[in-house]
Amino acid sequence: MTKIHDEFDLVRRMRAEVPVRQDLSGVERRLAELRTRRRPVKSRRLPRLRWGLALAAACVLGVGGWQLTRGGAAEGVRPAVAHHPATITAPAAVLERAALAAASTMAAEPGPDQWFYRQQTQHMPGGDLPTYESWHKLDGTRTAIRTEGGKLKVTDAERGPSHPGKTLAELRRLPTDPDELLRHFRSLPRELTPLSICAPECPAGTEQDVKAFGAIGWYMSYGRLVPPDTAAGMYRALAKIPNVRIEQNATDGDGRTGIGVVLDLGAAGKGSYILDPEDYHYLGLTVERDGVTAAMSVLSTGVVDEPGQVP
Repeated sequence: MTKIHDEFDLVRRMRAEVPVRQDLSGVERRLAELRTRRRPVKSRRLPRLRWGLALAAACVLGVGGWQLTRGGAAEGVRPAVAHHPATITAPAAVLERAALAAASTMAAEPGPDQWFYRQQTQHMPGGDLPTYESWHKLDGTRTAIRTEGGKLKVTDAERGPSHPGKTLAELRRLPTDPDELLRHFRSLPRELTPLSICAPECPAGTEQDVKAFGAIGWYMSYGRLVPPDTAAGMYRALAKIPNVRIEQNATDGDGRTGIGVVLDLGAAGKGSYILDPEDYHYLGLTVERDGVTAAMSVLSTGVVDEPGQVP
């Protein structure tokens, strides 16, 4: 525990002092040394992430031109960090702090017999949809859904391109270097995002940036399923995407105030990831297009032993 507290104390000090152009190599080396001395923590059948595509797709069919493909949020041990959002707006500085906070978290290793839990809200142009909970067995065989006020429904998992267990394996294979991450995400054959920023077309020359931005948010929404060094790399990669800026006191679809990481494409649309102002974990996504806003928020995530359980 002393080593972990040392890490958190170090992050707190740095987050109060990091200027936009400060050389952080010494801090990163120190964090790396501390991480090499800690042992990975096996999940005690506790919290984690993922969500029900079938319900989401069915709900969105009736809400106009918003493209919903897949979605994703955070949990677990978080560093106690002081943050003063009004004083920092440079993407490189804000996202470097987010990277340091992510790198200081503990690695999580859930088992294939466990279930990924998520509670989400969706706020679409046609009206808010019911809050719902989903459970997905990490071996990809079973899924469960419960809408607000409804009963738990457990079924065989639908066959599809992804499930939390497959996503976890993908996360473990991803590079940690931000430039390599950007190359990988820009080369993906399809967008990974819960809400498309500029459907049906993005401005010429921005298509690959939109793809990378969407993929990073898709994976970040899995919280501590993302290995700490990979999460840190994702935050640093966001800072390298053109047209990304920081919006202080941004709000998610449920009115929670946080730090907005915004990809602004002008008249084509604007997408914002809302991060918790204290520890930078992912709260949700908002998309603004043609004067209309859609949003998805993650209220709770975790890994549990059976459907119906909550973290």
